[in-house]
Order: sequence, then structure tokens, then C-alpha cells
Amino acid sequence: MRAFLFGLMLLAACSASPHGSDDDDTQSQDDGGDTADVTTSDDGGTTTDGATTTDGAMPASNVQIIVEPDGKDGQQVVDAINAAKKSVHMTMYMLTSTNVISALISRHKAGVDVKVLLDSSSTTDNTSVYNQLKSGGVAVAWSSNKFTYTHEKCVIIDGATAWIMTMNLTQSSPSSNREYLGIDTSAADVTEAETIFEGDFASSPPASVNGPLVVSPINSLTDLTGIINAAKSTLDLEQEELSDYHTADALKAALGRGVKVRVVLSDATMTQSGQSALAEIKGAGAKVVKVSTPYIHAKAIIADGTTAFIGSENLSTGSLQYNRELGVVVTTASEVQKVSTTISSDFAKGTAL
Repeated sequence: MRAFLFGLMLLAACSASPHGSDDDDTQSQDDGGDTADVTTSDDGGTTTDGATTTDGAMPASNVQIIVEPDGKDGQQVVDAINAAKKSVHMTMYMLTSTNVISALISRHKAGVDVKVLLDSSSTTDNTSVYNQLKSGGVAVAWSSNKFTYTHEKCVIIDGATAWIMTMNLTQSSPSSNREYLGIDTSAADVTEAETIFEGDFASSPPASVNGPLVVSPINSLTDLTGIINAAKSTLDLEQEELSDYHTADALKAALGRGVKVRVVLSDATMTQSGQSALAEIKGAGAKVVKVSTPYIHAKAIIADGTTAFIGSENLSTGSLQYNRELGVVVTTASEVQKVSTTISSDFAKGTAL
């Protein structure tokens, strides 16, 4: 299943080499006092017991991408939940959107199988929404302590559609942040997302996966460096954070073989490892900018203008190796173009680093 990028990886001139670890997800303050995202640290942690790494991800063929902000304030996600006939299965790092919470409770009361898995770390402090959902009758569970954070953002509707997102379902994320939402109807992707959800919800996370998705801590590092290693001409990245040295080494190698690399970063304060990674790729010729508005919470890669990755994975060691994360690779030209055009626009207005 993962032969697509594995074949490309074999053609790549260089591969990434391992280095140290760093933090994960630096995030912005919400307008209304609710945090769109909160600074978190991913130093340390342990990988899933028995986790295995597989080779590059098979791109999904049926993914529609929404770029936020789009003026709809995330209403598409609420509408999808409200339209569910059989089931809504959600894994969410941060959940504060009152519309989403109301929709989940309403669907439960309508007889729909609603299950919600929330990150259990003190950083997210999801206790209030956990209690609210529980009192509304929704089946809700805390994430496994096998992960530093359950940083995934996914909603599976009726076992047929998986919303795989960079976006937390908070009040201001869709209006204040640069986010990408993938509406995935590829059967293999949805089946894999559902299998991961059911295992995680039951506190028995799968130690390996066989499907097309990009999953931390199982295959994200291999898959994302594989995309970078396979690039022939251009790489555009839009990242809240870039601090993993495996990734930095892969980008440096790409630059060394003549690939043009552009990076859009958030204006969040960099960690020491982030500063080192930045210096490494800039020294090799990467063009890097930072953008303040909208806040860059995106996690996206475009390779050669033909392959896009979006997901919850930051390019940090914690995110790639110690968290539960979920992402998807897309090759449909119209959807890749949405992400590519957005990154180009954000890069053009950025401040050089």
C-alpha cells in the first residue's frame, strides 16, 4: 500500500540523518480568552510499545481541501456533524467550539453513535468539555498515556468520510489561523482512520498500521522525510514549527541536489532546536519567511507542485515520534493547487528570516 513514495524514496539522492529532540506545538491566543492553541512541550515521552515504521504514504485520491480562514468560521464541520446519520467519531486535541459541542450532543440525542476522544494532558485542560459532553450523554474518553500528546484533529462521519485537519475545533481557529481541512472519502483512508480511532478510544492504540495515512508515532517521520527526499524541483512548506533535525537534514539534502525550498513559518518564539534547524536550512539556501496574520497553525508540504501533505504533524521530533498525529497525502491537481496557491500568497507577504 505504501509503495508509491517508497519507490520515489529509492530515487532520491539523499536521506535524512537522526539528531536530537525538541518541542511540539506553539500556538496563539484566541480573541475571546479561549486559546486557539496553547504553547506545549514535547521533550521526552515514550513511543507506542511495539510501534513499527512503514514506508512512504500512498496518496489519497478522494480528498477535498478547505483553506481557512474562508469566512465561514468552520461551519462546514458543524454541518457535517449535524448531517451524520449513523456515527460521529472524533479525536481532538482541543475542543472549545460551542457549535461543535452542541452538534455532538444533538446527534447523540438523535440516536447517532457519537464518541469523542480528547487529549488528556494538563496543557489542553479539556476537563470542562469532557464533563459537558458526558453530561449530555456522549461517550467520551481520555487519550492514552502512551503518547506525549494526542494532537490529532480528525472527525469521522458515518464511517464514510474522515475530516483530517490541521485545525483544532476551537472558537477562533477557523477565523484567526491558517488551517487546512481535508475531507477524505477514500475508503482505505477512512477505514484506517476508524481503526486507529477505535483502538485509541479503547485505550489500546494500534502498534502498527497498514493503510495510506501519515500516522505518528508510527510512520510520520519516514513518510514526511520521504516526500522531501523524493522532490525533484521544488518544495514549499507552511509550518507552525520546523525544529526536527531529521526534517532539516532532508531539506538541506534537497537543496544540495538543486531543489528550490521555500518555507512559511509562524511568528511564534522559536526553541533553540528550531533556531538551529532554521540556520541549517537557510545556510543551505532555503528561503524562509514568517507571517503574523493569519496565525500560521498550518502543517503542509507541497512537493514539485504535484503532491501535498496536510495533517496535525508539526515538523518537530515530539510531534513525529512521540504524539498521536494524523495526516494525509493528496495528489489531486485541483486540491494540491489550493494549498500551493495559499502558501505562495503567504510567502509573498511574509517577513524574511
